[in-house]
Amino acid sequence: MNTHQVLLIEDHTVYRQTIRQTLDSTGDYRCVDEFSNLEDALEAIDGGLVADLILLDLGLPSMGGIEGIGLLREKLPDSRVIILTAFTDRSKVFAALEAGAHGYVVKAGSPNRLLQTLNEVVGGGTPLDPQIAGMLLDTFQKLRPIPEDENLSRRETEILQLVARGLTKQQVGDQLGISLHSVSSYLRRAFDKLHVHSLPAAVSAAIRRGLLDFSEEER
Repeated sequence: MNTHQVLLIEDHTVYRQTIRQTLDSTGDYRCVDEFSNLEDALEAIDGGLVADLILLDLGLPSMGGIEGIGLLREKLPDSRVIILTAFTDRSKVFAALEAGAHGYVVKAGSPNRLLQTLNEVVGGGTPLDPQIAGMLLDTFQKLRPIPEDENLSRRETEILQLVARGLTKQQVGDQLGISLHSVSSYLRRAFDKLHVHSLPAAVSAAIRRGLLDFSEEER
């Protein structure tokens, strides 16, 4: 049976020692080294240290854990990073997952939960602590789909975006080859679907829904 090599980066000395003892007692995992900050860990990696798994605390001194995820994955692309932290607020959770974390364990959990998470990661999963999973589920449930009758058509979106960029209704009509009356009709339908009564309110509502894209706006 292969023993998985684990790199531990955690600034709380007693907790770090507890985790190391837990890992080394299993036979399946071995802590190859431990650090209280990311800078020393990165220096050791540059010196040749390798690991299959990296247990990383987010609340580290100096360089933070979220910032370090990308650096760790860049230097050890085959390693898997598991967040080990007391932070459970949405912004940090999403930031860590977006940065490429392979799992997320809350420190208040039991040692068995940590080992279970490591087993799942080794098996190819991306496990989340039950607290984190519940938070994400709650967030996505609130992002309910837009009802079909409130979706803007391609033409309604196109016209709203052109008007938002500063074109007059006449200029929009000339550019699209349609009448001024048609432009006004499309805008009224867009206002109705967005439940607004003015262009600024319509633009704001459309941006919040992710319907307008100004990334390719001409300069």
